[in-house]
Amino acid sequence: MKKTYLLITLSLLFSPPLSLVFSYTIPILKKKIAEEHTTLTSLLISEWIKGAFNASDYILRDIIDHVPASALTYPATDPIEHARISELIDKKRQTLPYSNGVGLNDDKCIMTHTPSIIGFDASEREWCYVPMQNPELDTYVSNMFMSNIGEMMVIQVRKFPDNKGLIGLGVNLNFFSQWVKKVNIGQHGVVAIIDNDFKLLARQPEITDTLGEKSGAPIIEKFMISERENQSFSYISPLDNKQRLYSIRKIDNLPFVIIVGEAHSDWLSSWYKQLAISILLTCLFWIMGWLILRHYIHIIEQKKELEKASITDQLTGLYNRHKLNKTLQKEFHRAQRMQETFEVILMDIDNFKRINDTYGHNVGDKVLEELALLMKQSIRLSDTLGRWGGEEFLIIIPIKTFKAQSTIADKLRIKIEQYDFTTVKNITASFGVAYYKEGDSIKSLIKRADDALYQVKQNGRNQVAFEDVRPSLI
Repeated sequence: MKKTYLLITLSLLFSPPLSLVFSYTIPILKKKIAEEHTTLTSLLISEWIKGAFNASDYILRDIIDHVPASALTYPATDPIEHARISELIDKKRQTLPYSNGVGLNDDKCIMTHTPSIIGFDASEREWCYVPMQNPELDTYVSNMFMSNIGEMMVIQVRKFPDNKGLIGLGVNLNFFSQWVKKVNIGQHGVVAIIDNDFKLLARQPEITDTLGEKSGAPIIEKFMISERENQSFSYISPLDNKQRLYSIRKIDNLPFVIIVGEAHSDWLSSWYKQLAISILLTCLFWIMGWLILRHYIHIIEQKKELEKASITDQLTGLYNRHKLNKTLQKEFHRAQRMQETFEVILMDIDNFKRINDTYGHNVGDKVLEELALLMKQSIRLSDTLGRWGGEEFLIIIPIKTFKAQSTIADKLRIKIEQYDFTTVKNITASFGVAYYKEGDSIKSLIKRADDALYQVKQNGRNQVAFEDVRPSLI
C-alpha cells in the first residue's frame, strides 16, 4: 500500500514537469514534420507539372512530324492544305484537356495556322523571340503574359528543324489552379505558383484579383537568382499577415516556382492546448509521440517514394532523363579523374511511329514496357539503363579501356530482333555507340552517339554503328 501511495505521489509530483518537458518537445517535432510536409508537397506538385509539360511536348513533337516546314507560309498558298493542317493540329491539341489553343509560326514569328489571328506578328512575344534567337534551344516555356485575345496564359513551344519555325501550345491559368487545389496544407496554409517574373499563376486559397499580379518577397527574389533547387524558411505573408513555414521549389527547365506554406497557428494549435492542461495529459504525450513518430516515418517513406518517382520513367520503370544526366556527369568526372573512359549506347526502336499509327498508343506503350524489361535483364548491374525520350533509350557502361566493339549493343540488337513481343511479335532497333575521349563534353559525347545512330537509320536500321573518333587517352 505504501509503495502504491509513494508511486502515486511521485507521479503527481513529476507529472507536471514531465508534461512541460514534452510540451516543449512536441513543437520541435511538429515543426520538423511541417517542414518535411511542405517540402514533399512542393516536390509532388513539381513532378505533376513536369509530367504534364512532358506530355504536351510529346504532342508538339508529333505535330512537327506531321507538318512540313514548307507549310509555314503567310498568306497560305494552298487553302485546302492550310485547312487540313489547321484541323490536324487542333485535333492533336484536343487530346490535352488543359490546352486552350495551338498555333504555327514561320521563322519570322508570323502566325500561319491558329484559331485566333492568322498573320499576327509575334516577334515581340517572349515565347517566340527567345527560342528563335537561340538556335541551341529546341523547346521553351514562357512566363505568364496576356494574350491577344485577352487571356492570361503561358506558351510551350517547340521549334521545327533548322530554326524554320515553331509550334506553340497555349496553357491558361486554370491548368495551374487545378494542381494547387489537389493538396491539403491545413486550415490556414497556402499553396501558390509564380513564374520567373514573380507573377502569380495560382493560389489556394484564392485572393480576388491577385492572379497575374507580381507577388514576391526579398527572400524569394534571392532564391530565384541562386543555384538552389529548393529552400525552407519562416515568413509572414504580406497578403494575409499570417506566419508560415514555407518551402519553395524551382521546377527543372520550366520558369515556375512552387510555394507551399503551413501556418504556425495550424501546427502549433495542439501545443497551446496542451500547455493549459499539461498535468492531465502526461500519459497522452506518449501516445502523441508514438503517433507523431509513425507519421514522421510515413512521411520519410513518402519522401523516398517521391524521390524514386523523380528519377524513374513512369511508363517503363527505368531511369528517366534526369537520372541519366546525373549518371553521365558522374561517369564524366570519374573518367577525367582516373584517366579512363566509358561507353554510351543510344538505342532507338525502328519504325516505332508505324506501330503507334497501326495499333494505337496502348500497344506502343506495351512494346516499350516489354522492351524495357528485356533490356534490363540483359545488362550488367554496373550499367545504367534509362529512357532517353520517346522510343529512345540510353545505356551508360563504365569501362577502363577502349574496346574494339560494343558486345552489349550487338547482343541487345540480336535479342530484340529475336524476341516475340506479345502484341506486335517482332521489332528491331538501331544502336549508336560512342566512347568518352579526352577533351569531350557530355554534349559532344551524346552527339557522337546520336550521329552514329543517325547513320544506322540512313543505312537501313537494325544495326550497330560506332563513332568515327576513337578515344585518344587510352
